[in-house]
Amino acid sequence: MSKSFDVELINVQKKFGTNVVVDDFNLQIEQGECVSFLGPSGCGKTTTLNMIAGFLEPDRGDLLIKGKRMNGTPSNKRDLGMVFQTYSLFPHMTIFENVAYGLKLRKVSKAETKRRVDKVLDLVKLPHVAERYPKQLSGGQRQRIAIARALVTEPTLLLLDEPLSNLDAKLREELREEIKRLQRDIGVTTIFVTHDQEEALYMSNRIVVLDHGKVEQIGTPWDNNRPASEFVHTFIGKSNRLTGVVERVLDHTLELKTDTGISLRAVRRNDCFAAGDKVSIYMRPESIALHVEQRHSAATNVAKGTVKLTSFLGAYSECEIDIGQTVLTVRLQSVEQDGWLSPGMHVYTEWKPEDVFVFARKENGR
Repeated sequence: MSKSFDVELINVQKKFGTNVVVDDFNLQIEQGECVSFLGPSGCGKTTTLNMIAGFLEPDRGDLLIKGKRMNGTPSNKRDLGMVFQTYSLFPHMTIFENVAYGLKLRKVSKAETKRRVDKVLDLVKLPHVAERYPKQLSGGQRQRIAIARALVTEPTLLLLDEPLSNLDAKLREELREEIKRLQRDIGVTTIFVTHDQEEALYMSNRIVVLDHGKVEQIGTPWDNNRPASEFVHTFIGKSNRLTGVVERVLDHTLELKTDTGISLRAVRRNDCFAAGDKVSIYMRPESIALHVEQRHSAATNVAKGTVKLTSFLGAYSECEIDIGQTVLTVRLQSVEQDGWLSPGMHVYTEWKPEDVFVFARKENGR
């Protein structure tokens, strides 16, 4: 068992009754990394975090922090700080007293306590609220204080359980920037649980994508452009799905035909396909280009369509394009769209073979 990682999970399993919530979880986290657990509700991400924190015990496998096996070790002996969805501040205590609570339990001297509390309040940019009470702060300020309280004990590991989910969109964006800055400046190893893809992509060095208790993919945010499974591709980002069959398998290309009769090509990424295989075919909305006139190119896929709907969404616009029994969502930068598309207009959609992702179609057709 290596001692070079801050956190290791080795074949960890957790069951509630006969329900396997986390199954054969393996992960190694290096010092200073920020790793996100990402997945839908019920996928096992919070259960895994609670096992790392010591609130739950694994039924099988080993959990190590700084090379030391933690199975059976109480939460307060694991040298970690935790921030929850709710702020969990004591309403009858001042902000100073709330932040200092962990130090008081550790019997840290008054002088050292003041030094540390002042330091973390400066870090979260709230040195002026020390004598206030939680009810006198905004939601964003209270969450910053919860983070300060987790950091004041100078933990080896910082655990964040959807800490931004109760905030409005603008405040969530501001606070995630603040957490990223703090994590970078302090260098504390961090595990961040979220169901928000954008948060995970923004915050993390690596992302662990979970589904039904199993790890689907572990990689950098950029690795999600190379999804390991259909679930990863569909969960992260928006995508157009077509169904069809493989017509021919070439050295580097798959020739496909959709169930609506459109011929297209995709880059061949593995050896698992043969002619006649039923497949699901995906293209991201942002990878599809629109043109008024057809461009003849052997290097791209082209389909004629009709604009059904356009929606302005700030930095980008989304268009629905009917290409015959199939509607594609196309995402354009707003400066590209700039009002030139309108419902009923005939256009040509174009996308590259490397932007097509192909997965074996399951027996139920999904």
